[in-house]
Amino acid sequence: ALVLAETGASQAKKAPKAKFDPATVVTVSGTVLGEQRIDHGKGPKAVRIVVKVGDEQVSVQLGPDAYVDKQKVKLTAGDQVSVKGSKVAYGDRYGLIAQSVTRGGETVIFRDAKGKPAWKVATAGTQGAASDQS
Repeated sequence: ALVLAETGASQAKKAPKAKFDPATVVTVSGTVLGEQRIDHGKGPKAVRIVVKVGDEQVSVQLGPDAYVDKQKVKLTAGDQVSVKGSKVAYGDRYGLIAQSVTRGGETVIFRDAKGKPAWKVATAGTQGAASDQS
């Protein structure tokens, strides 16, 4: 069993990092089951939500905690959401790299149509505008 665990761990490290692909963008609707914050050991934590879509649990990559926490829309367990994002397969399951998440009439943009992160756009020369919103 130990050999299998080591093999699985080494394969996981070699897995290519999922990238946003405009050609695989889909929209799914479901119920938020919860949030995960992944600490990569340096920099901001990555925030994901798990959404129940039909019988499947879909992991949705949102963005760094600093950006997610600044949004007016706080996604919590039980929320009905619509997620638009790039579909990425891992094993026999799939996840999404979020472009946007809509709850009710409120939408949070995480990436543009090409996958460029909104938090990188938000920090490029818009500090004055961002500080005026406080």
